[in-house]
Amino acid sequence: MSRSSAEQLPERPGPGMTGPGAWAFSATGSVWSIRSRDPLPHQARQGVISLVEGFESTWSRFRADSLISRAADGRLGGGPIRLELPEGSGAMLDLYDRLHAATGGRIDPLVGADLVALGYDPAYSFTVRAGSVTNLGPPGRGTWGELAHHEGDALILKRPALVDVGAVCKGFLADLVGALLLESGVEDFVVDAGGDVLVHTDEPVRIGLEDPADSTRVVGAVEIARGAVAGSGTSRRAWGDGLHHILDGLTGRPAARMTATWAIAETCAAADGLSTALFLTRPEELAASGLRFECAVLRADGSAEVSRGLPGSLFTA
Repeated sequence: MSRSSAEQLPERPGPGMTGPGAWAFSATGSVWSIRSRDPLPHQARQGVISLVEGFESTWSRFRADSLISRAADGRLGGGPIRLELPEGSGAMLDLYDRLHAATGGRIDPLVGADLVALGYDPAYSFTVRAGSVTNLGPPGRGTWGELAHHEGDALILKRPALVDVGAVCKGFLADLVGALLLESGVEDFVVDAGGDVLVHTDEPVRIGLEDPADSTRVVGAVEIARGAVAGSGTSRRAWGDGLHHILDGLTGRPAARMTATWAIAETCAAADGLSTALFLTRPEELAASGLRFECAVLRADGSAEVSRGLPGSLFTA
């Protein structure tokens, strides 16, 4: 799953977050935290724990008992396979359809098979499988457009295939957590989903953008009160020479043009997906597709770019 480069700057609650509420927990292979003006009610914490368990039991490719793992290895039949997903899942699938189209197929949830072949597997072997390089990409595992479609909250696969929702899932789950907090009466909060940050506060919160070359430093900062910022970078979940978790769906190989990207959007799911898409597609092409966001990018050649409406800046620009 995608690791963001965005980290909240203050160790204490930021502007508008002056209370004692702070709670950390594990989800999606990362340490998450929720900061709120007051301590979270016990019922809200239990609701978050239940929500995370249900999400991972459906979507985690690192769990042998998850729904998508069982669909991938044939335990649910040879196809077509109809996956009845939790209520609201159609929104994440809609976003994937838009990103798949906007990037010309470079964002593709079926890259899960390529990640496994390259060593980012459930055992975290980080060992490239012998002969796998020649079978990466669509010829070896098909494409999202060819093998998958959805009807509301139901995903239909033509045949067994490994679905990896890592480009969007942390952000989507953060949005679900945010909705649960609001339903629980918690109005002022920051959800840090291992670096992808959802903000719902009265006053803007300052969020640092992590230096991809040094996780103890930041290269910029943004301020938001409503919305989300997410980042993607090659310094997280990387192994071997040039191997990292952000793959080009058209080739099945790690993207090489960027070192870090950040997206600011209305929802954390959109910010998460767009930060990955920016590794693969120019910002103006994504905007032309109707997607709405602000962004900052650091390219592998050392150059940087920020969008005109970015609520902050890169210090290196």
